Amino acid sequence: MSFELAKEVLSYAKNELEKALKTGDMFLYRNAADKAFLAFVIAINAYIKAVKGVEPVNHGERRKMLRKIGREDLRALYSDLMKTLHEEAFYEGVYQPEEVEYAIRKTEECIITLENEVKEKMRSKT
Repeated sequence: MSFELAKEVLSYAKNELEKALKTGDMFLYRNAADKAFLAFVIAINAYIKAVKGVEPVNHGERRKMLRKIGREDLRALYSDLMKTLHEEAFYEGVYQPEEVEYAIRKTEECIITLENEVKEKMRSKT
């Protein structure tokens, strides 16, 4: 898993959300939200693997590892985005486009930030 994959999945999510909002397609809306969360999961996994050398396998493990490496900020964001994108939008079908759009922006910002942080750590090791 990589940051490039996270960006690709997020691109699909953004396109699907745009189509869903234009057409009112709730199924597409829910899938777009879940793809956005998947992009975030992929980015978090890539980050943890770069820092700890191991890839988490579930939500609880991700949150626990983020806390252990001192990234409470990411752990809290992970929990927030999981609730908005995965639980509310995808599973419950809660229609809040502004919240999903915000979560997608946060996901995109986080992917870029984490990727840059990992690149910087790699450069400083050499």
